[in-house]
Amino acid sequence: MPKKQPAQPTATAADIERSILALNKMAERLWGDGREAEAKALLDALDALNRALDRIRIGESRRVLH
Repeated sequence: MPKKQPAQPTATAADIERSILALNKMAERLWGDGREAEAKALLDALDALNRALDRIRIGESRRVLH
């Protein structure tokens, strides 16, 4: 008999957005500490996450309209 996977909490778009904002503040601190390369890498990753979140929201809004 297959084992049942434990239920994982689902993150909402608002949860993801709050996490992105917190990581953005971390990038600002890194930049201020003279760690520009790390800050740039984090900002690039956050940019990609923001674009993905936008696509998710667009997809969700299209499902609501149909």
